[in-house]
Amino acid sequence: MTPTLTLRLLISADWPAQDPACEWALLNAQGNRLQLGRSEPRHWPAADECEVILSADQCLLLQVQLPKGARSRPAEVIAYALEDQLIGEADAEHFVVGAEGTATADSSAATPVWVISRSRLKALLAALTTLERRPRRLVSELQLAPAPAGGWSVCLAGDNATGYARLGQEAGFHFDLEDIHQPPLELRLALREAQQDGDMPLFVDVYSARTKGAAFDPDVASAWQAALAVPVRPAGEYVWRDQSSQDARNLLSGEFAPPRTAHSGWGSFKPALWLGLVLLSVYCLFSFGEWLWLTQQADRLHQQMTENFRAAYPQAQTVVDPSLQMQRLNDQMRRSRGQLGSADFIPLLAAATEAIGTQGRLRTLSYDDGRLELTLLLPDSAAAERVQKTLTRRGLAATLRDTRPAGTGIEAVVALRGSP
Repeated sequence: MTPTLTLRLLISADWPAQDPACEWALLNAQGNRLQLGRSEPRHWPAADECEVILSADQCLLLQVQLPKGARSRPAEVIAYALEDQLIGEADAEHFVVGAEGTATADSSAATPVWVISRSRLKALLAALTTLERRPRRLVSELQLAPAPAGGWSVCLAGDNATGYARLGQEAGFHFDLEDIHQPPLELRLALREAQQDGDMPLFVDVYSARTKGAAFDPDVASAWQAALAVPVRPAGEYVWRDQSSQDARNLLSGEFAPPRTAHSGWGSFKPALWLGLVLLSVYCLFSFGEWLWLTQQADRLHQQMTENFRAAYPQAQTVVDPSLQMQRLNDQMRRSRGQLGSADFIPLLAAATEAIGTQGRLRTLSYDDGRLELTLLLPDSAAAERVQKTLTRRGLAATLRDTRPAGTGIEAVVALRGSP
């Protein structure tokens, strides 16, 4: 098999309208560089796949508190959460949700969201498709810098007048640098926020570009360190081709996801696929037979319950759910005699208290129309699921509505109804 060649392109905001040329690197299957260059598309080398590195100024990386389950919801939910951080209309942006961070005792986990102009992305992909260079991956230059444990990375590009900072796996920003002897304002603000959160970096590594102007020398590093009050370490030259993009977030998702190639890599899986198809057919046959038998049993039991209900309540005109109707009629009869029904507040609370026991501590409770809602303080999510199962085994219709961090444990909201 011919080794797979990948063409990596560094696309700036000026490409292709103002500057049709761009820097590129040709890599083999092992990621080793075979060729390097900067040229217009007609001089790009042939390759099996294309990967695009977008310059850091074309992507915005935001940290936001997203609602639970937002990854599976429409883009409007994400846009609503970000609208106060965006200058333009949210409909004009493409959003890619990153990996959720770790929650703390004081706050919920922040989720990174990549933002890129939809019109820019459409124009870029249209131009590359016309050149027959449709990319399989598109990543931001923000994720090219090394992410050292306990520290931040700053990369200065061009004439050291612009650059970007990487604060974590998916955290960073682009900045303009007016004077190389003074750190950018964005970096100062980020350090101030980190200090407030108690998450200060141990050091800042600065990668600088080759330049004919002022260089990032030890004197400049000392000036930055004095201004930032954090150790600043010159880390050598910044060369985008030397940085790996293996763990970077692919921004081609949703409507911009690359098309799947037909028959790619399926040949070696055909025997396993045939075997799986045979096993699936046998499983479906037995499952269908079992389903028919269970259906007959369910019909027989439902018929018995209907007959018992009609014998107990001959005045009932319509029988839809005999078990539920019998429970409701029993509750009506009990209430008519001054007794409590199974869905009343006191029986529900008594049953819930007996079932929960010492598994959790009650924070709040509310009752409305046969529905009791409890907020419990529990050690973890597994304990919340155990409480729900315990309540269900006691004959209560229990629903785990929400869980959220609270101190060293969690708060679980459980809704209860009497057994149907």
